[in-house]
Amino acid sequence: MNSSPERKGERLSFEQIKDAVTSLHSLNPLQVVIFAGGEPTLLSEDLLESVAYIDSLGIATRIVTNASWAITPEKARSMLISLREAGLREINFSVDDYHLPFISFEKVKNAWFASKGLGFQSVVLANCWGHRSTITPQYIMDRLGEKLPQRFDDDGYSLPIAPPYSDGTVYMLSNSKIQNLGRSHEELDRADIPYPDSQEELNVGCPWAVKSAALSPKGHLVACCGMEAENNEVLDFGDASTTPASDLVKFADNQVVINVVSFFGLIYLKNFIQERNPDIPFLKKYASVCEICEHIVTRPECIEVLRKNSGKLAASVLAVREATGDK
Repeated sequence: MNSSPERKGERLSFEQIKDAVTSLHSLNPLQVVIFAGGEPTLLSEDLLESVAYIDSLGIATRIVTNASWAITPEKARSMLISLREAGLREINFSVDDYHLPFISFEKVKNAWFASKGLGFQSVVLANCWGHRSTITPQYIMDRLGEKLPQRFDDDGYSLPIAPPYSDGTVYMLSNSKIQNLGRSHEELDRADIPYPDSQEELNVGCPWAVKSAALSPKGHLVACCGMEAENNEVLDFGDASTTPASDLVKFADNQVVINVVSFFGLIYLKNFIQERNPDIPFLKKYASVCEICEHIVTRPECIEVLRKNSGKLAASVLAVREATGDK
């Protein structure tokens, strides 16, 4: 978690990563392990060792990087060759208004062109945009001189993954909308944030909770990487350095609120809380299920309602599990 001058020093070692991946993979085969941050390349040799070990297990690896290391085309190529030779299959370059004040577009451009023909499975430009963003998908394509397939349509719905180019790699632009999470509450104007046409679009089960679990910089297994989950009563399942990660997943799978989030979704949970305590305020609209989740799990008054009514929630979960055969 080297993500700003104020947030330095917290990082995972190769041994921590290896132990967690080995434990989780033995419980249920992993499809992909993603290194994000902060900036994952600051792990240096630990990153390369981790990628190589995970690749040896037949698991795909991806890093999400700001390309701060791509100072010249030559340095960019050297770094990318090292990552590819370690076994890295996918690489995402973060490029938006929230990275480029600190990392020049030229570095992203160096990394983008240096990645061509190295045999990656996918190379993606990860762009988060809002209504008043400068670094938009069109800006990126204009600066690169390329028209690229995009991951989402204008309404935020997933598009089919583009076919590989002639060199066998998928090159595309992931054009996701910004979300009002974490420090964005202080730094973003709500006018910047794209909202769905209807809140009913958010009335779905969460596809990420535990299914896309994360290892925090301090080695805690948390429900997802969508927000600051470490030390959260609902989303933090424990320290993987003292308890095998596979045991933490088993623990998570039996947590009532996590099951409700997965089966019924955050709109359901919000309504459940409001029905039992109408005095707890909620926003009139949210941009994503992650925002609703954060607004619930970070407020003690919401947690208290869920704690007092855990039996009712558990009964609903058990009924669904019985009906679906998911025991």
